[in-house]
Amino acid sequence: MDTMTSGDGKIPAVGEDRAQRTLTAHLKRAQEKIRRLTERDRQHKLSQKELEKRTHDLNERVKELNCLYTIAAIVDKEGTTLDEILQKTVDIVPDAWQYPGIATSRIVLGDLSFVSRGFAEKRWKQSQCIVVHGQEAGSLEVFYLEKRRTADEGPFLKEERSLINAIAKHIGEIVERKFGEEALKESESKNRALLEAIPDLMFQVDVTGILLGLHVGDFSVLKSIAEGLVGNSVYRISDRKGLLPRRLLDQAMACVRQSISTGKAQVFEQHLSLGGETRDFEVRIVMCGPNKALGIVRDTTRRKRLEREILEISGREQRRIGQDLHDSLCQHLAGIGFMGKVLERKTATGQPIRTEDVTEIVDLIDQAITLTRGFARGLNPVRLEADGLMMALIELASNVERFFGITCRFEYDAPVLMNDNAAATHLYRIAQEALNNAIKHGKADNVTIAMRRDGENCVLSVSDNGLGMGGTQNQGKGMGLNIMQYRASMIGAVLEIKEAGTGGILISCTFSNRPVI
Repeated sequence: MDTMTSGDGKIPAVGEDRAQRTLTAHLKRAQEKIRRLTERDRQHKLSQKELEKRTHDLNERVKELNCLYTIAAIVDKEGTTLDEILQKTVDIVPDAWQYPGIATSRIVLGDLSFVSRGFAEKRWKQSQCIVVHGQEAGSLEVFYLEKRRTADEGPFLKEERSLINAIAKHIGEIVERKFGEEALKESESKNRALLEAIPDLMFQVDVTGILLGLHVGDFSVLKSIAEGLVGNSVYRISDRKGLLPRRLLDQAMACVRQSISTGKAQVFEQHLSLGGETRDFEVRIVMCGPNKALGIVRDTTRRKRLEREILEISGREQRRIGQDLHDSLCQHLAGIGFMGKVLERKTATGQPIRTEDVTEIVDLIDQAITLTRGFARGLNPVRLEADGLMMALIELASNVERFFGITCRFEYDAPVLMNDNAAATHLYRIAQEALNNAIKHGKADNVTIAMRRDGENCVLSVSDNGLGMGGTQNQGKGMGLNIMQYRASMIGAVLEIKEAGTGGILISCTFSNRPVI
């Protein structure tokens, strides 16, 4: 058995050897702990760096989300214009990038440009196009004013590429939405203006008689009670307000059901009292959806009155022509007949026929021919030739001077030739009626009929030096003005009445006239 000795040749004690081994074991354990602590500290530092990185990335994502949420809030704010939205958007975009202190941005949309505060173009740039309705309409750009370390896309992060793409896409959607809203508002404004311009009463009703919509138009008697009628039965409304007789409602609802079942428009006319005045109405009902119909009520009182007036004028003219024929032409023809009988008896008895007898008959025949031509001219004052209207107006002015003893002249800047005899006749009658009003109501002693060209149109005017609007209180209410307006509408012309520079009245009729080829 070997014997262990110490360095000096002495044999160590058993206790010392055990203590040394214990110390060595403690040292090893301490070193292991130090190693583990060192590794743990290293891992902690790595974790700390990863945490810091993730916190930084998370803060960047928070900035990005805040940017998107802020843009959404700007858009959702009522009354904000597109220019305001784009300017506020470009102001907040730099704050969402990694280096907001040196970031600037710009939005270009068509001819418009919006920039953030302190904007400047530099070579460190990130951009994305803005697409509107499938077409490239502009761009969103982000610039760094100073150089920064290289990242995923120059100095920019890949997340910032996703963000600029998302913002550019959102801007495109905002522009499309705003354009759509503006187009819708414009359409609604036009439709509202169009509806307000319609004088007819319009209503929407379902098959059971419930009133779904109402536009009163020029029916002033309904304007004060229109509110609150929608949603009620037309029968209940009529019973409560006492507006319409039951028979009319029954007829209207029968037409509603007929229109809904057949899909065809139903039209009927009514003569009834509304607001204490008896008037004529035309009712047209058409289907406008499942179990729904649209009704249009048009006041035809004026048209019916004009029709009656025209019939009355026609009858009166026929009676006048008959009276003129009886009093003048028939007398001449009777004289010619009597003198012809005298010649017949002289011939039968062989008596000599004097030249004077034949000459007198010829004179009476000539007079009868002249009278007949006058009647024909009165019935059709405008000849069929292209210059017929001009010649008829010249003759009208001459006749007025001769018959009434006033000054009446016809002026024109260039001959107006017309190939539409019916339109020419209406224009002649308008001038004739205007002359009658100037002489009868206006007490004028100087009247001018004028014809001039105004671009593609022509203007026929009659001006006088009479009493004017103030002295002719009944002129706008009589039959003459209504007939003139009716004649103008028949040929698509515009009739205007205003004070003349001479103190009287100027009546002008503007009409379209294609040149005669």
